[in-house]
Amino acid sequence: MGLVDKLNALKRDDAISMHVPGHKNMTIGNLDKLEWSYDKTEITGLDDLHSPDGVLLELNDLLSEKQPGYNAQAVVNGTTTGVLSAVHALKGEVDKFLIVGDAHKSVYHALDLAGVTFEKVAVNDLFGMSVDNTAVLITYPSYSGHAPALDEAIERVKVAGDRIVVDEAHGAHFGITGRFPRSALSHGADIVIQSYHKMLPALTGASVVFTKEEAIHKRVMKYIDHFETSSPSYLILASIELAHQFYNDFEDEVFFKKRSELIKNLEHRGFSVTRADDPAKIVLNIEGVSPYLLFDALNRKGVYSEMVTEEGVLWCLPLFHEGDSYPLESLSGRLDELNLVEDVGNEGQEDLNFLLGRPAVRAVVPYPPGVPLIHEGERFTEEVIKSIIHKKSYHVKIEGIEENIAYYKVDDA
Repeated sequence: MGLVDKLNALKRDDAISMHVPGHKNMTIGNLDKLEWSYDKTEITGLDDLHSPDGVLLELNDLLSEKQPGYNAQAVVNGTTTGVLSAVHALKGEVDKFLIVGDAHKSVYHALDLAGVTFEKVAVNDLFGMSVDNTAVLITYPSYSGHAPALDEAIERVKVAGDRIVVDEAHGAHFGITGRFPRSALSHGADIVIQSYHKMLPALTGASVVFTKEEAIHKRVMKYIDHFETSSPSYLILASIELAHQFYNDFEDEVFFKKRSELIKNLEHRGFSVTRADDPAKIVLNIEGVSPYLLFDALNRKGVYSEMVTEEGVLWCLPLFHEGDSYPLESLSGRLDELNLVEDVGNEGQEDLNFLLGRPAVRAVVPYPPGVPLIHEGERFTEEVIKSIIHKKSYHVKIEGIEENIAYYKVDDA
């Protein structure tokens, strides 16, 4: 089946989205205002994304109003572009980088390409170590919606006169009302990169880079020019503008009402629902049922979740609003028809012990969430191998593992 055929099949089956992007199959927000004819190139009147002085400068100025004191730059290649550009913009200014907590693979790719040294630490470690001449990279919120307080950590770095970069890919909606967590922008981070497409209703690839100082902004722009396409999609750019207007106009009464009803319906059907700091993220489980089995059962009914881990099935909730067309009634019917029959592989079928103690030839990354289990050059441990076998038995997509298996099987032959 070709790509277009597959997309049409999902459309015919009325696939229900509990994953990104935030427009949820065009049922949230105002993307119906877009037309295919908006797919233009940088003709006269449409400006230069990498050196804007017209309508795209106006867009950036609009975006910068999200938090006074910041420059904003729309990007169409996703938050990865912003992360790459931020690391390269700071590499000549600091001696090393500190990675706080779990980070997306794009952070490690940026550090690798920049050829800089780094150390991975827990957030509490920042208060007992020297951070002089350092750039600190924090992922906030986590993939599953955990959003710890940033004030003390950012203040600690600021007092030392150092830089703090926040990968806020999953937090573009933060601060949308007072009942959502505050954005890293309100905490005064030096560089904040947000994926507008993840939780706000924008097209995939829509992101914004915010920089607090003009000098840093100019350096970041230099590397955005390096890493981002020179043929930007004006459909994506227009969707950023629409999503930003959605952010400005959003009122949360409908969201919290429908969220409460959805959670109540889930619990009535035997689900346990774990709330996150981010009210738009919940994790589902059913007692006695593997999260992987639950994930597969939902897929078979055309309900597509964001991610599954041992902790449960992650849903990214729609930002429900007055006049949205999200199919909650259809979702309820499909939940009633779930068939929890295991059709996944048998754990332990594959022997990967030949990897034990050997250095990874490529990072091994379950995707999603895109957080590496092991980096290139690190040695496979029993714990890592056990985790890989467990995930593979449930058909979790794991980038890089087949390259390692092939490399060492040939080596053993």
